Amino acid sequence: MNTDAENQDIARAASRLTRADLEWIENHSQEPGSQDVASEDVSSQEEASPGTMFGSQEQEKPKKRKRRNIKHRWPEAGTILEADYEGVHYEAEVVAAPKYKSGKAVKILTGPAEGAVVSSMSAAMLMATRKQREEADLGRKGVSNGWEFWNVKN
Repeated sequence: MNTDAENQDIARAASRLTRADLEWIENHSQEPGSQDVASEDVSSQEEASPGTMFGSQEQEKPKKRKRRNIKHRWPEAGTILEADYEGVHYEAEVVAAPKYKSGKAVKILTGPAEGAVVSSMSAAMLMATRKQREEADLGRKGVSNGWEFWNVKN
């Protein structure tokens, strides 16, 4: 028989149970031939998140955002691209590059990175604006998508 102090401890513990804890208890109730819940390995209780008895309230990891596979149509080789970033004008050219999956690359024509050849629109954007972003301590402000950054020059 339990003492009053033990009954109070049990009542406090029971009041902290969540619906998920109760579902866990129901799903893991003792069945003939199964192991008693109370004799479970202590390590499984150590993994439980604070404030829950049975670990059913383990924090769910945020679902990984599914990457969208967007197929962009590269401009023809020889196409001149242009962009303005924080008051500075940049130009680049699409060049043939058989070693890349797309078969094309971007050659930067203006700025400190002039002559650099990179494999993607985003890499070209970052390369072209790198020095300017570093000098102004801009980080990646305003440069997140090379396909939106560059425009075909008319």
